[in-house]
Amino acid sequence: MDKVSHLRIEGLVFDLARYNGIVATDCDNCLISACTIKRMAGNGISVIGGRKNSLLGCDIHTIGRRAAEVIGGDRKTLTPGEHLVENCRIHFFGRIDRTYTPAIQLEGVGNRVAHNLMYNCPSSVMRIEGNDHIIEYNEVHSAVRESDDQGAMELFRNATYRGVIFRHNYYHQVGKTDEGAAVHGQAGIRFDDAISGMLVYGNIFWQSANGHFGGV
Repeated sequence: MDKVSHLRIEGLVFDLARYNGIVATDCDNCLISACTIKRMAGNGISVIGGRKNSLLGCDIHTIGRRAAEVIGGDRKTLTPGEHLVENCRIHFFGRIDRTYTPAIQLEGVGNRVAHNLMYNCPSSVMRIEGNDHIIEYNEVHSAVRESDDQGAMELFRNATYRGVIFRHNYYHQVGKTDEGAAVHGQAGIRFDDAISGMLVYGNIFWQSANGHFGGV
């Protein structure tokens, strides 16, 4: 989809491809609802640019790289993208590229990820870049099973990334299980290097502080 608006894709199954499942570029007010996206060698769903697009109630699994990529909003003006990922089940991703291929790669300004179940992956379930995102009421487990020096939800280095809210999420069984595998560690949420100005409250961390890392 390229510069499409007010389109609804509902109840379809996208199965078995050698590259990406769905790509929406510079689209507005589009909805992908109750779809199953599985067995993609590339990314499951990519929403790049545009505003107010939603992934609602989808099942995304058995993905070679990123399960979902959601990018929207203008960081120069801090104008929100208002994309939404809600009530999705996302699991068994990062099968080909084992690191930096999360359930949701979230970038830009002012997007929301809520009420999702994300699990069973070698590295992070979310990599977050940008400002003013809201990440709430998600359940995360069986994450960061292979990589070290990582978090289930991860932000890295850029001191201008600020205002992201993590609230009322449930993290459990995060981290490597092999003996002697955690040289550095795995955390539920990781603010790497210069990350500042974030808000974390009302979350539950259970067995999500492995190696030398804490829950956050």
